[in-house]
Amino acid sequence: MIMKIHSNFLLLSSAVIFLGLHKLVLADEEERPRTEQVLGFLKDKMPESLRFLERVREEDGDEGYKEVLEEARDLLAEFLEIRREEGEEVAERFLDFERSQIRLQALLEEWHETDDEDEKRELRNQIAEIVGKQVDLEIEEGHQELDKLKEEVREIEEELAELEERRGAIIEAQLEEILPGGGDREDEDEELEEERVQGNDGSDRFVIKQTWSQEKNYARPYWVNVPEREDEEALPVIIFLHGNGGNAKGLQKMVLNRYRNLARQFITVFPQGYKESWNIVSERSKADDRSFIEAIVRELSKRDDVKKNGFSIMGISNGAALVNQIAIETKLPNIKNYISAVSPLNGFQHDGKNFKLRGKENNYEVIAKPLSGVRLLNISGTEDPLVPYGGGPSKAIPAKGGKLPFVDAEESIFLWAKNIGYDGKKLGKASKVDGKIEVFSYLDGDVVHFKVNEHGHNATQALREELLLEFLRD
Repeated sequence: MIMKIHSNFLLLSSAVIFLGLHKLVLADEEERPRTEQVLGFLKDKMPESLRFLERVREEDGDEGYKEVLEEARDLLAEFLEIRREEGEEVAERFLDFERSQIRLQALLEEWHETDDEDEKRELRNQIAEIVGKQVDLEIEEGHQELDKLKEEVREIEEELAELEERRGAIIEAQLEEILPGGGDREDEDEELEEERVQGNDGSDRFVIKQTWSQEKNYARPYWVNVPEREDEEALPVIIFLHGNGGNAKGLQKMVLNRYRNLARQFITVFPQGYKESWNIVSERSKADDRSFIEAIVRELSKRDDVKKNGFSIMGISNGAALVNQIAIETKLPNIKNYISAVSPLNGFQHDGKNFKLRGKENNYEVIAKPLSGVRLLNISGTEDPLVPYGGGPSKAIPAKGGKLPFVDAEESIFLWAKNIGYDGKKLGKASKVDGKIEVFSYLDGDVVHFKVNEHGHNATQALREELLLEFLRD
């Protein structure tokens, strides 16, 4: 009896909730959710799954109970990862959708199994109610999009007013971006108003001031960690960008604990996104984040302890999208390595034919010509519920008029390889395998894709530090 129940449960949960029933690998075992946390999560968020868990214990005893409990533990870990990287709203919306899908699948199964017409009619009414709620959700999201558009109109009006007021200064700033050696560097340095504060955790806090439609002369912080050096040798720098809903200090703590060898070999930098996001398409922030990161690179390049041409940038989720944008748009030659974790190119950054500049109002209309001579690494999970590995629209990440589309992960790295100078065919199989990671390597390891099997938006959890260092050292 229990085998039938369990197989039915797997049919439902693996398709829509447990995301392939992969076992989440965290940095430390103690980071995995405890049993009481899992049970509390199911009680609050997934009562039907909790009732099923109780039935399994009654029918199959402890063995079946433990198996399903582990699946629920993976679910909770995945939910927490999404919430940490993409924010509470995205995580809850995703869970709401999956919860309704579980109920819908169960009702459909009952409908197909019964021959009683009265029962079929009742089940049909319940199915119609769930479908209706899903339609209502789409309507609600439509109203939200309309509100966003109204807000965008207001912001455009403010931006136009700012453009009229600061026309001369803006012209000079743009000349600095597009003309080598153009503009006045001393004036720019004065405008940055760099500030340094020693933190209790050993990191230094700096700020760079920016003005945009949402803020005026806003102090944007970033934190710098310098490892102890035995000599005066300059060190390379790696800048880490958090995900949507995340923050610099939280990512700093995670990186310094998880990548300890890296932290001893690199100066590590942690900028803070405005409103805990990076401005790519439809985020809360409307800031010019590329200029912010480029300003950090310029400031750090002035230091004696920094290797001037040894900069790398690694971003997670929304931060990875910013890594891609910087790689597409920047003209700074001293950024050598770009690492995008769980976010390949999105459909705005590459339209299938050309790379695109973010542009005014994030319209991505102008063809871009990314720099050559750089190195890129992408890390993507095959079971990602937010960023589909095979490309297409996200289930939960919004964009103009719908959900954010993504380029197929393997196609994305192939497009980068072609831009860098690769003229061969797209790789049909991995160059090598490292555990659950299939490695696709182009141009002698300068352009690399890590296909992380059985992992979703938490794919970086499977990334061994040595693999990351191997790419950075090369």
